[in-house]
This record gives sequence, C-alpha cells and structure tokens, in this order.
Amino acid sequence: MFCFKLERSENIHDFAPMSDYLRPPFIPPFWLVVAVLAMFVLDHIEGAARIVSADLGWVGWFLIGGGLTVAIYVEILFTRRGTTIMPFREASALVKDGPFRYSRNPIYCGMATALIGLGLIMGKALPFVVIPIFVLLIDMFFIRAEEAVLETAFGTEYLAYKARVRRWI
Repeated sequence: MFCFKLERSENIHDFAPMSDYLRPPFIPPFWLVVAVLAMFVLDHIEGAARIVSADLGWVGWFLIGGGLTVAIYVEILFTRRGTTIMPFREASALVKDGPFRYSRNPIYCGMATALIGLGLIMGKALPFVVIPIFVLLIDMFFIRAEEAVLETAFGTEYLAYKARVRRWI
C-alpha cells in the first residue's frame, strides 16, 4: 500500500521539492496523462468497434474544454483563499463555493469529463474502458486520503460540508 506524507507549510508557495511528487502514487495529473496515453493505445487497436459518430467530435472538444476550465478555475479559487492545491498537503482554508457547491472534487470531475470528451473524439469503444479505471484509482488513492486530511484539519465544518455535497457529482 502507498504511504502518504502530510507536510505543513506556513506559506502555500513553499512546495515540497518536485521529487516528492515523482514517487508513487505521484500526483493526479500524472495519472491523467497515463489515462490519455492508454486511451490512445486502445484507440489504435485494429478492428475496435466505433460507437460514436464522427459528427459528435465537437461534443468531445466541448467536454475537454469544460474539464480544463474547471481545473483552472479551481486553482484560481485555491490561490485566492491562500490554500494549497497539492494533494496530501494540509489545507489552510476549506473552499466550499464555486464548483465545490456541487462536488467535493471538481478537479477530478473535470479530469474525468475531459477523458469522456477524448473518448467521444476517438469514437471507439475500447478507450472508454480507461475512464472507470481512472476514476477508481483517483477515488481510492487520492480522494479518500485527502478527505481524511480535511476532516482532521476542519472537523465538524468539513463533516457538515461532506454531508451536504457529493464526492463526485
């Protein structure tokens, strides 16, 4: 099993050395890139069934753009609140507005949405197999640990938020 290290910093800009994030389980964007690469490999398997019309490619681009927009917006929110976006680092503020009103993990939802968009652009069935694996990996190795950190840091405030807002959507 992976070990997660929680570091406390008075300044959110005092990030741990990048080498700390290049050890398993890495950081979620690493797994997003792995998922994208896996989808490209599966898309190039000969004879794979096409399940989405090429005419719907624009929907895929819209979903990719939407997913990336959410991630950028959340990073701006975190910066404005003076808290970290890095997994397993202690947060200095509990962000509950913006997309956090609808999901406790809008960045991960955005990543999954972007993968769905990529699958629509590719149009074949096999690349879609990657998406639930990505979601499961993020849920098991990141979200659950991050929620434990937030519960410790914010106590009843986080528990009330957790009761009100879904983990994904």
